[in-house]
Amino acid sequence: MEENMNQNADPAAGQGTGEKTFTQEDVNRIVQERLAKEKAKNSGDADFAKREQELAQRELHMTAKEMLSEKGLPVQLFDALNCTDKETLEKSISTIETVFNEYKANATSNTKFVGFQPGVSSKMPAAGATEDIEIRKAMGLRT
Repeated sequence: MEENMNQNADPAAGQGTGEKTFTQEDVNRIVQERLAKEKAKNSGDADFAKREQELAQRELHMTAKEMLSEKGLPVQLFDALNCTDKETLEKSISTIETVFNEYKANATSNTKFVGFQPGVSSKMPAAGATEDIEIRKAMGLRT
């Protein structure tokens, strides 16, 4: 009976001698180390995803500039484009191309140049300075 009491008093002594026991501090340290490793691993994945996204955005910007050049539009219009994805980019370029072409067509047809044409007008330019009158006399023009 005495032997039974000794076994109940110290249950860890009777169980396997090869098992290691950890204190709460050891467990906390091990958990913190594993969390730090996992966090470092995940941040590497986040950096990779961020780089991939930046590369895709840069590629889309180059595509936009190429499309502007191919359509004969100024590359400076790139800043006015919506480059969130390829479909939106194509729609923006299409809209800008339509507006730009309409503007070019209207700009050239409505422009009338008005200027001095010799012999058409009998008006004499205003002679505000005496130098102008002297030059006119020297050239044999009316003053």
